[in-house]
Amino acid sequence: MSQEEVSHLLGKPDFRRFDNGSEQWEYTKTNMSTAANTVIIIDFVDGMVTNMDSFESNITPPPVAVCPPNEIITVVPPNHPDHSGPHRPKHKAMNPHDFENLYKKVKNKAFKDDQMELLSVGVVNNYFTCKQTARLMSIFTWDDEKMKVLRMISNRIVDRENGKEIIKTLDSLFKQDDARKILGITNQW
Repeated sequence: MSQEEVSHLLGKPDFRRFDNGSEQWEYTKTNMSTAANTVIIIDFVDGMVTNMDSFESNITPPPVAVCPPNEIITVVPPNHPDHSGPHRPKHKAMNPHDFENLYKKVKNKAFKDDQMELLSVGVVNNYFTCKQTARLMSIFTWDDEKMKVLRMISNRIVDRENGKEIIKTLDSLFKQDDARKILGITNQW
């Protein structure tokens, strides 16, 4: 789903956050009958939804300072619960500019072994989307080489629900099944 489609459905976001190549929109919808808020948080990478979370939040009054003559007591509202469960990635994907630099450096190496070595260094502190992983795999011609890349990156993929992007890069049905196992995908689209 694109940012335009989300805007059409939910309107203008209440808050927007940016981090390198990703963007996060937050909406707060109030149910007047229960006085509860529904908070919707949507993450985008390259203008497409990669993650969505929604939760109810009771309206929290603002902090109130009580000021007796000799002391000040500040009442702080409770923290929001942690909504970063297993359905939310704990890491952000590599921003598009840095990814493009890594991609070009790997692609410009003359020999396959040099490409693999550079890629193994490039993935160490980075996380990738399925689209980025598929693009790195496409540098290589043979499915065995592509599977090597997938095994190298598989624990660093932040949006496994888009795994079909990776599966499409493989020609062999056997390698496609292996890739599904690596990605933890049980169904075949």
